Amino acid sequence: MKKNLLFLGLLLALFACDNTPKPETDNTTQEPMAPVTVTEAIQLLSDSIAIDSTDAHLYVNRARAYFANEQIGQAMVDINKALQLDPNNVDTYLLLADVYYTMGDQDNIASTLNRAAEINTLDARPLVKLAELNLLQQNFNLAIGYVDKALGLSSYNPRAYFVKGMCYMAAKQDTVSALRNFQIASEQDANFYDPVEQISRIYAVQQPPYAMDYLRKAQQQFPDIPTARYELALFLQSHGEPEEALLHYDTLLMQRPDNYIVLYNKGYVNYVYLEDNQAALDYFNQTLALKPDYLDAKYNKGRVLEQMGDYAQAIDIYKEVLKTQPDYRLAIDAINRIQNQEIE
Repeated sequence: MKKNLLFLGLLLALFACDNTPKPETDNTTQEPMAPVTVTEAIQLLSDSIAIDSTDAHLYVNRARAYFANEQIGQAMVDINKALQLDPNNVDTYLLLADVYYTMGDQDNIASTLNRAAEINTLDARPLVKLAELNLLQQNFNLAIGYVDKALGLSSYNPRAYFVKGMCYMAAKQDTVSALRNFQIASEQDANFYDPVEQISRIYAVQQPPYAMDYLRKAQQQFPDIPTARYELALFLQSHGEPEEALLHYDTLLMQRPDNYIVLYNKGYVNYVYLEDNQAALDYFNQTLALKPDYLDAKYNKGRVLEQMGDYAQAIDIYKEVLKTQPDYRLAIDAINRIQNQEIE
């Protein structure tokens, strides 16, 4: 149940910033427009391209829509067309880097971002993405160098401070410097959850007395982000508030009933903290119905069965675990424990 502070699963931003001027509006009340789906956006952009096939921005926007819809091939076609029409558009290169990231092509990411940085030396976005790439590649000093160069262009750059904080965490486990950068990122952009998540994890490990209040505030600040609620529930269950943790898990399951991690956690809370074996068994069974290869759930199901006195079935479960992972030490110990008990 412990969380790893080192979070290297950074994703490059899906969309480049949209600097298109917004049309002026009067003060009359208008009916809110229904949100446009990705498929509808693709069709609208295709209609516009049919009218004007020389506008590079239309191709870039349709490429973004294709990318969002996981249609990578179509996105690449439109990106190449946009570059033919306008080879000096930074946004196009940023999107191309995102596509290369999805494809796992790190070499082309670097060359694409370097090209974007050359086109506009005053645009910090390519520099921050180069920092993210080098963070993923564990080139920490180089990553910090790109961040500092970006911050030299403007001290307002919450993403840059977040990446710098991650570099300190990853390179030296320097939580003091990391925390300082995460806090700056959060102060600069109150809607940026990633630094708040990292601050929560640092507090949970190093400053538990402050963690509870911070996690509650984070969940209230980001009520629509499941991770914020999950982090709070995870902390609550291991710090004397298992019933409240279950309430948050119930909310998460209302949003996504097939979340097997949350179902597993509910089983774990019932087994370890509430000592409700039957409820725990039910949740572990639900978890395994969704994720049959989840060994921790399978092992803990065996523990519950053992606790309930069903030793034969418990041993069968432990043996299933060992078929998949022969060195699963807890399952080996459990079988020995039951067999020794039977001998006695």
